[in-house]
Amino acid sequence: GGWGNFGAFGAKFGLPILAVALGMGGAVNWRMAMVATGLVSAAYGIFYFFQAQDTPDGQVYQRPRKASALEVTSVSSFWAMMVSNFGLIFALGLLAWQLGSVKFLSPNGVTTTWVALLALYGYQSYQAWQVNRELLAGKRRYAPGDRFAFRQVALLELAYVVSFGAELATVSMLPTFFEKTFAISAVQGSLLAASYSFLNLVSRPSGGWLSDRVGSRKWTMVICSVGIGLSYLVAQGISGSWAIGVAIAVAMVAAYFAQAGCGATFGMVPLIKREVTGQIAGNVGAYGNFGGVVYLLAYSLSDASGLFKLIGISALMCAGLCAAFLKEPSMGHEVSPAGAPIHDGTAL
Repeated sequence: GGWGNFGAFGAKFGLPILAVALGMGGAVNWRMAMVATGLVSAAYGIFYFFQAQDTPDGQVYQRPRKASALEVTSVSSFWAMMVSNFGLIFALGLLAWQLGSVKFLSPNGVTTTWVALLALYGYQSYQAWQVNRELLAGKRRYAPGDRFAFRQVALLELAYVVSFGAELATVSMLPTFFEKTFAISAVQGSLLAASYSFLNLVSRPSGGWLSDRVGSRKWTMVICSVGIGLSYLVAQGISGSWAIGVAIAVAMVAAYFAQAGCGATFGMVPLIKREVTGQIAGNVGAYGNFGGVVYLLAYSLSDASGLFKLIGISALMCAGLCAAFLKEPSMGHEVSPAGAPIHDGTAL
């Protein structure tokens, strides 16, 4: 994850250099630079197909019983999943509304988008009902070792909203924020803001490492969320009267906790239920983008100070909810076919 987000930093520097070096003139430079990223991705996809494997040697890949939607293990979890799915549709609806407010979409275009999103939600809901209809009808019960609470998925979704969502929003507005706050050039603002993305190389892996090492994945998550909250509330006060070095330091502290929170979140995702890790990871990851949309919408209606305040308060709320309701994964183990111990996939 750290290397993936570090790639955004590399693109900010590498693509403009490549575009200029092509020397083909005008917009063609930029278009060809984008084509180059596609060629690199396609080549890597071929390499990955032949070199990667699903699981370590000796361990069996556990497929979900049904893959068209997430199979939950209680009726309350089903309805919680319905609310979670609607949250993502709601974020896309907000985005459509915002595009309409800046005249990118016509009123009819916004309405058409909303209707399409409702239809998509209806289709998702039908698929979820199909997968879980035996449970809803009372014809299926799950053994204690097969159960998981969707509440844990929802808490990790919220944690990713306030970590990766905060990161997405911040990297989008930070160059302009530095430029306007300290009366520097756009290039200087972009270079200063790029340090936020650069830190990913260290901070996101460290969040996962701490989750492995400190003995409590739950409290690692809580500490990261508290760090996000406090650092963004401090950042709320940044103004032109501050020394620019101090402002950068505060931004880097906020970056560290937001990115470490991303690593800590995905330190827990695979421990909920092994067979559906991919679907759970997809839900949690999507909520990071949900956070980016909501935070940037708030920024468009307010200012940088309002954005930082919203991120800070929501992160502290997340910390409180995780402290109260997030379950610590058990340290139970099962044995793989090769005899190597692996984590119990039903720990949460």
